Amino acid sequence: MSHRASGTHTPITLSHLTHASCENCGLSLLENEAISAVREVSGFVKSIWISEVLPRTPDLIFLNITSIEGLTYCIELTQRGWRICSDKEDCMYGDFRRLELHAKYFETIYQLLDQISAEYRNQFGKSLEEKLQKLASEEKKSDEVLIEKHVDETVKR
Repeated sequence: MSHRASGTHTPITLSHLTHASCENCGLSLLENEAISAVREVSGFVKSIWISEVLPRTPDLIFLNITSIEGLTYCIELTQRGWRICSDKEDCMYGDFRRLELHAKYFETIYQLLDQISAEYRNQFGKSLEEKLQKLASEEKKSDEVLIEKHVDETVKR
């Protein structure tokens, strides 16, 4: 993850992200949501980080994302949701020729990524499939252990 120095804000580092799950750490709901988004989608993008250049308040946060395809976006997070501000990092002003992209708000970071990155959809789908297969395998093993226990108990009687 890339971070830039800033004289007005304390940079959010990886150690902040790992320890940011506390309920009373003084972060706003949006800050917690942004930190969670960085954690949750970092495996499905080239890079994602909270901007240290653009303004950050409890009600307004900017993130920079580089998709797996190498496309760069600056994302705004407010109470209205997630919005693509620009196709340049640390930039609040988008390309006015692409208003449909910059005027739409998304409820989740996942919806936003689904809109801008086909590779995100592929990687996320593969990850979900792997997790489901792992759960099915664990469930099958658990069932086999229970059956084996039942057979052992029946034989002992």
